[in-house]
Amino acid sequence: MRNTNRRPTHRKKRRRPQDNPVFRVLIAALAVMLVVLVCVGMTSLMPKIDPGEQATDQAVPENAETAEPTPEPEPTVTPTPAVYAPFGAQYGFGGADLIPDTPTPDPAATPTPQPTAALTATPETARTLKKGSTGSDVKKLQEALIELGYLNDAADGSFGNNTQDAVIMFQAVNGLSADGLAGAMTQALLYSGDALSAAEAPPMDFLILVNRDNTLDKNYMPTDLVTIESVISSDVLKVKYSGTKANRTAVQALGEMLEAAIEDGIGNWQVSSAYRGYADQQQLVDNSVATYKKNNPSWSTERCLSATYQTVAPAGTSEHQTGLAFDITVPGVSFTGTEQQKWLHKHCHEYGFVVRFTEEKQSITGFLAESWHFRYVGVEAAAVMTANNWCLEEYVEKMGL
Repeated sequence: MRNTNRRPTHRKKRRRPQDNPVFRVLIAALAVMLVVLVCVGMTSLMPKIDPGEQATDQAVPENAETAEPTPEPEPTVTPTPAVYAPFGAQYGFGGADLIPDTPTPDPAATPTPQPTAALTATPETARTLKKGSTGSDVKKLQEALIELGYLNDAADGSFGNNTQDAVIMFQAVNGLSADGLAGAMTQALLYSGDALSAAEAPPMDFLILVNRDNTLDKNYMPTDLVTIESVISSDVLKVKYSGTKANRTAVQALGEMLEAAIEDGIGNWQVSSAYRGYADQQQLVDNSVATYKKNNPSWSTERCLSATYQTVAPAGTSEHQTGLAFDITVPGVSFTGTEQQKWLHKHCHEYGFVVRFTEEKQSITGFLAESWHFRYVGVEAAAVMTANNWCLEEYVEKMGL
């Protein structure tokens, strides 16, 4: 008979290894080591990237022949900056289709740039020469100007007034901006062997009309200027400002006219002004405005300018810029009413001159009468104008010029 009061017997539960804490720690450690090994392996497969190469994208190492080959797949050549490209694509990873293929330039097809003349020019020819410059390059410039007939002085290597005038004349004859600065273009043409000489200059238009309606450009320059003192003896004519220039033909005619006057017993001649450039004329205007302003503090600049233009021609409207006009005076004496004034008004047309501004023609010429202002137009034109009592404006109109 079974004893029902017997305590049931319990079997002892078996402990599994994974339940052991130590075992769990070992398993976790092994997993971490496995992850590390996998990461190290993947890193070793990727190409090493030099930060300097990344910045310059397609730089080629100096030891290109000995450099280690790039691992497959081949990097995709692309102009896309690395910072904006899909990660890894600029180095060939992640698919070549992420960035469009860019054809690699053929070095042989790219011509090697050749140095230009400007780059190979010597420092002497590259320097802009101007008034005040000195040196061997200035001497070379002067020698070329002398050879072409623009300069009569010696080549002393010093860029003075005469050299500046010669440069201006050279530029005017050869179609360059007549600014007196011997820059790269001026020197290149001067030394080229293709420049026009002074003898080849276009003939002067002795009937050129200059007034308030027919102006000259600031770069206009007569093509045949000479220093008056080099043509007319000081026994015949005093030049108030030494170095004053005028057109060669006009100066020669002036000398013949004054010699004839001296033969008639009329001497003591002076030229107060002849050729004046655009800048010189503008300076006269500015000086006059300043004087009016000083003497009349309440006047506006506009009023001072208006008063100035009653007696001083605006720059670009003066005949003096042509080199054909002369202000003939008597030293220390008001010219109007003198024997010199009367003789010239009677005989000047015989030598190709006219009294340019008279009182009766003021409404046509636009300028007040100036008994001392004589303009060379040539003997034939002067004779016609005098016979018909025409001013130059009338002559040009009636002759259809």
